[in-house]
Amino acid sequence: MISWPVLLLLAHLIGLAWGVGAATVKLSLLLRCKTDYSFVPVYIRVAKIITRQIILGQMVLTLSGICWLLLGYHLTFLLGVKLALVAAIWVLGPFIDNVVEPKFHKLAPAPGEPASPDFVRIQKQHFTLESIATLIFYVIIVLWVQR
Repeated sequence: MISWPVLLLLAHLIGLAWGVGAATVKLSLLLRCKTDYSFVPVYIRVAKIITRQIILGQMVLTLSGICWLLLGYHLTFLLGVKLALVAAIWVLGPFIDNVVEPKFHKLAPAPGEPASPDFVRIQKQHFTLESIATLIFYVIIVLWVQR
């Protein structure tokens, strides 16, 4: 019989792989868009699907983390930092997805057309914010390993 701590550990690992993997894929696709504007329509078609995967991974991580705390996991300084970073992702993610990404989609150049200065500006902002969010995910992994 599997104990709760083992089940939560498995759930946390699955959520971590799911969220970080999807965030890394999204960032990689954005990087491709920076070097090849003809790839932007492909990114636009798959961005929502990937974003849903990030959110599902975050939900599994968050729910399993809450369960850990309810089971009596000790709150340490390192865990507090990790929780603050998780909160930052929960704030940054919706900002990217509901504010920045729609502008990126709206300003995207049509196939064969050059990118406008406004698109280049929002593309840089989008890439920077996605990079920060993905980096936070990786920092959380390092903090989790340090526990």
